[in-house]
Amino acid sequence: MLHRKATLTEYGAAAPWALNFGSIAAQRLLPAYVRWLQSRGPDLVVYCPVAHFASVKLAIPDVSLLTAAGPGFFDAAIASTPGAPSSDALIAAIKGSEPNLKAVEALKAEMGLPELTLNTETGLPLICDYYAATNLVTTTPELADPVSKRDEEYYSKVGKKFVYVGPLLDVAGAKRAGGMLHAGGSEADSSPPATEALMARATTAARMIVYVSLGTVVTSDDESHGWTATSGSAITGRQLCQASCSAAREARRWVPTALKMAPRPQPAAFEGIDVPSNSLSASSWPQVDLLRKARPVLFVTNGGQNSLMESAAVGTPVVVCPGFGDQVTNAAKVVAQGWGVAVDRPAALADGAEAEEEAAVVSSYQAAVRRAVEEVLGGEYASKAKAVAAGLERAGGVEAAVRVLLEVANV
Repeated sequence: MLHRKATLTEYGAAAPWALNFGSIAAQRLLPAYVRWLQSRGPDLVVYCPVAHFASVKLAIPDVSLLTAAGPGFFDAAIASTPGAPSSDALIAAIKGSEPNLKAVEALKAEMGLPELTLNTETGLPLICDYYAATNLVTTTPELADPVSKRDEEYYSKVGKKFVYVGPLLDVAGAKRAGGMLHAGGSEADSSPPATEALMARATTAARMIVYVSLGTVVTSDDESHGWTATSGSAITGRQLCQASCSAAREARRWVPTALKMAPRPQPAAFEGIDVPSNSLSASSWPQVDLLRKARPVLFVTNGGQNSLMESAAVGTPVVVCPGFGDQVTNAAKVVAQGWGVAVDRPAALADGAEAEEEAAVVSSYQAAVRRAVEEVLGGEYASKAKAVAAGLERAGGVEAAVRVLLEVANV
C-alpha cells in the first residue's frame, strides 16, 4: 500500500488515471518480474495484469487473464461515469505527465520495443499493449461490454484474440483471499473455524437465503472508493453498505426463514443496524462456496464483475447497488437482460448541504433498495438468471481455459 501511494505521488495532478493507465510502476517492477521468472523457468505465463512485458523480454509464451467484461470494459466505464474524460482526452492528460513519459521511454528501451505506445497515442485502444496474442475473458460475448469497430479492427490487424470462457470457478473449500482492509480493522469474526461453522449453518438448514455483500473495495479503507469515501456521490461506502443491509432486513417478510449479510472487516460495521435474529453475519464469506451450496434466492451486490459472474453461474438473480467504475455499466447490463434490478448511488449534493438533507438522501436510497429487493423476490427474475447460467456453462469455464493454455504452450 505504501509503495502504491509513493508511486501515485509521482504522477502529481495526473493521479486519478495513474493506477490504470500509467507506466511508472510497470517500468519499475519489470526487473523484479524478469528475475522471478528466470528463477522459475516457466513454459507459460498467465498474467493479470502486468507480467506481459517480462514474458516478452524473456520470450516466454503468455496469456492474459481479463476478469472484466471484455476489452471494451474501459470505454464502457468511461461512458457511464458522469464527468469522465473521453479516451482521447485521457491520453492527452497521460502525455502531459513528464514522470510517466520518462517511464514509458525507459520501458520501451528496456524491452527493445520502440513501437510500444503505452496509452500515449490517440486512435488506439486503451491498455492495448498489455494484452497478449491470446487473452482469456471470464465472461461470454453476450455479457461482454461492446467493443468499438475501430478497436475490433485494431486487434484483428495486430493478431490479438479474445477467448470468452466464462467464470473460472475453483473447487469447493479452496483457499481464497479476504477483504482489502489495510489497517485499523478486525477480522475476529472471520477466522476459518468461525466461517466454516457459519457456512455449515447457512447451507444445511434448507432455508431460503438472501445474500448481501457489497464487495472488497467499497468496504475497504481505500481513500477514493472505500468505507469513508463517496466516489463522487452523496453517500459514503459505509452508508451504501448499511443502507443496503437495512433494506434487505426491512424486506425480510419475503424470505421465509433466513437472511444473510456480509460487510467486509470494518469497525462497527453493523452500528445503527437492527440485525434480525434469522441472519448470519461475517466480515468475509467464501462467496463461491456459499453461492454454490446455499443457492440464495437473491444476491444484493455491488455489481463487481467477479461477483456478478459467480452469482450468474448458479442462476441467482441480483439487486445491484453499484459503487463506482464498471459496476455502473454492469448494473445497466443486468437490468437490460432482465436478471436483476439496479439502484444507482445518489448524485453528490451541493456544497454546504445540511445534515438533514444528507440523512434524507440515505433514507431515500435505503427505501429504493428495499423496493428493489421486494421486486426481484416477487418477480420472474430467477428464470432469466437461470438462462444466463446456462449460457455461462456452455462457455466451458476452467476446462475451456486449460485447452487454450495448452495450445499456447504447445503442449
